[in-house]
Amino acid sequence: MISDLPRIPALLLAVLLVLLAAWSLSIGPAPAPPVGPAVDYSDVRLYQDMASRIAAGESYYRAATSLQRAHGFPTRPFVTVRLPTLVMAAVWLGWGTLRAVLAALLLLAVVLWYRALAGKVAPGEQIAAALLVLAGGAMVSNPGLVTQHELWAGILLTIALALRVRGNLVGAVLAAGLALAIRELALPFVLLAGLFALVEWRWRELAAWSVLAGLFALALALHAQAEMGEALPSDLPSQGWAEHRGPAAPLRDLADVSLLTLLPRPLAWLAALLPLYGWLAAPERLARFAVPLFVGYMALLALFAREQNFYWAIMLLPAYLAGLAFLPRLARDLAHALLARRAPAL
Repeated sequence: MISDLPRIPALLLAVLLVLLAAWSLSIGPAPAPPVGPAVDYSDVRLYQDMASRIAAGESYYRAATSLQRAHGFPTRPFVTVRLPTLVMAAVWLGWGTLRAVLAALLLLAVVLWYRALAGKVAPGEQIAAALLVLAGGAMVSNPGLVTQHELWAGILLTIALALRVRGNLVGAVLAAGLALAIRELALPFVLLAGLFALVEWRWRELAAWSVLAGLFALALALHAQAEMGEALPSDLPSQGWAEHRGPAAPLRDLADVSLLTLLPRPLAWLAALLPLYGWLAAPERLARFAVPLFVGYMALLALFAREQNFYWAIMLLPAYLAGLAFLPRLARDLAHALLARRAPAL
């Protein structure tokens, strides 16, 4: 814990945090994208139209590839076509029903986080964290964003993280599996959970996460086979995912996809950094998993996401914003480490 750090490491940590905060205030806006043809066809319409054509009798992969091809979306490699889970759920249930389900999942995440922190933090922190989870999922109020795969996956991973904190392995694996079935970008959570189970010698848990990863690999192989069966030599390829936008990109992206966008720049970028500070001071078991998880997703945004992929940052939400609840704890723990008088060693 930070409060147990020796004075010199605590001082170095405090200086680093101050320097990073100052840097976040100076990062500047994202570079302007290259000028291209105006696009009137959004992702929202794309997935709505897919569901309509499938309901009319067309197969998922025929509808997906033909629509993406017709509107200038890439269809190569196969991961440019989303897994069919969300669109098929819309075909069976309707987008209106799915919107209610998404809102219910967010409320479930709020309740689970409140219960997961019971007895682990002060009541004020517990309430603040739960409310920040609610605020982090504010996008569910936008009807069109029910089609956003990352929003579903982010809320499901928030649930999985809360259940993992509570020691509910079955629930955590189920929630993470649903996230993975909707968006393959949920895989880092599963791999990190498996790594922790391995390092801590929890073999039953390791087996559960390994089975989930294996089932996902099989599903992804079947998805690739089905998508490539509809591919044409003339299909538009993706621009790739190695833009190396740098460490400022995750802060800009997080500000753009959350309520932090209401803040003036550069305060929004500073505010996007501060939850990570709070997670450093969270209860130890939670911090040891949450900090590498969020840093890993930030690295993904910094190294691989293009400017157009800013919405990948939704994968961190709504859980990430809950870190703001632990900022007073961080200040207290750092002050304790810096000011405490320690008994000399005998």
